[in-house]
Amino acid sequence: MSKELTEEIIEQIENCLAGRITGQETAAWAVDVLTRRTFSAGETLVEDALTALAGLHDGDERFDTAKEDLIYFKNCLLARVPYTASLEFPARATAEEQRTYEVEPRATDE
Repeated sequence: MSKELTEEIIEQIENCLAGRITGQETAAWAVDVLTRRTFSAGETLVEDALTALAGLHDGDERFDTAKEDLIYFKNCLLARVPYTASLEFPARATAEEQRTYEVEPRATDE
């Protein structure tokens, strides 16, 4: 996980929560980072935090990422609390995908 990017995300969260920058400015910054960078499997927290910040794009607070979520991401990035991410797959799509697999015949000892 990039320490520099992690620090930038924390700074953006703090500035947004303190009202020093708007949610829309924060979202624009996050979207810019998300479009310029590819994240590795070990950077799930960073990518999820940026995605949450990108959710601040709307001027209507009802559709914004909750402040509690921003605080949670900040605390996870600071390693104060563990980050737990869940991966969800639609059951039907997973079942349909399973049908497309072809099984190689097993070699037998003769």
